[in-house]
Amino acid sequence: MKSILPHSVLRQAAEWMVRLDHPTDTDTEQDFRAWLAADPQHHEAITRLQGHIAPLQEQHGRTALRRARQPRRRVTAVKCLALLAVLGLAGVPGYQYWQRGYLLADHSTDSRQWRHEYLADGSELELESSSAVDLKFDATQRRVKLLQGEILIDVAKDANRPFYVDTPQGSIRALGTRFIVERNGEATVVSMLESSTRIDSTGQTLTLNPGQRVRFDAKGVGTVSKVDPAALQTAWNAHQMLAHDEPLADVLERIARHRPGLLMFDRSALQALRVTVMLPADDSDRALRLLARTLPIEVQTYSPWITRVSLKHQTR
Repeated sequence: MKSILPHSVLRQAAEWMVRLDHPTDTDTEQDFRAWLAADPQHHEAITRLQGHIAPLQEQHGRTALRRARQPRRRVTAVKCLALLAVLGLAGVPGYQYWQRGYLLADHSTDSRQWRHEYLADGSELELESSSAVDLKFDATQRRVKLLQGEILIDVAKDANRPFYVDTPQGSIRALGTRFIVERNGEATVVSMLESSTRIDSTGQTLTLNPGQRVRFDAKGVGTVSKVDPAALQTAWNAHQMLAHDEPLADVLERIARHRPGLLMFDRSALQALRVTVMLPADDSDRALRLLARTLPIEVQTYSPWITRVSLKHQTR
């Protein structure tokens, strides 16, 4: 069986295939070769995406990799990806579903689904779109492993068994009841609605109280910020995405969970843009249109399954 590739690696591979469709300079060529060489998963991700293309037109299917050896040649990856919209790309959403571990998860949702679950201990678990969790409940502990997406937890009291939510970036122990946990890119974000939690990450410990939010990643725990619990709960109930002075890239990560296919963007290029906005979670196309009306960005659709967000080119 093929190894499971991180969704972030698949996205990077697709972004490179799109970037190389346009005229590039030597630096871009070198960056692509360096990216391929940095991790064996990068080469594998490109190959797998091209595997969707090969049945359609194999002479184009290897173009992106040949580009690394022949930097002066024009790449036509986007034309191949567009063909996938007609014949082959319907398999990509299912492939992503497998890649993210959804098929083996205890509870999961697709890109247009929300779910409410009662757990065995009486706790309530709500999953947003494109979310997945595994459960481990035994005589000594209760653990929810967040594989992807965003969840709202209302924890039932149990004096004998602590309740944890685990992500690759750390562990959150419930000291009370109600909170939201989100995996956003390579980070975890916790927002407290009621009571408090204790967060353990990279050797650091933090207690988060009602109306507080914190983001933590491989570098450690970030700065605690304030949130409005009532507004967060209202937005959740209405299937809305509420952002307050957040990086645009983080907002796009959230939008990506609500649409099939790939939503691609360059996080570093968009790092200066921050947004405060309420967006419809159930209509990602409209959400992108609303962002494009108020920000210097452009949204390009290469097929029903490939969308790219980039900075708008300034005209002189």
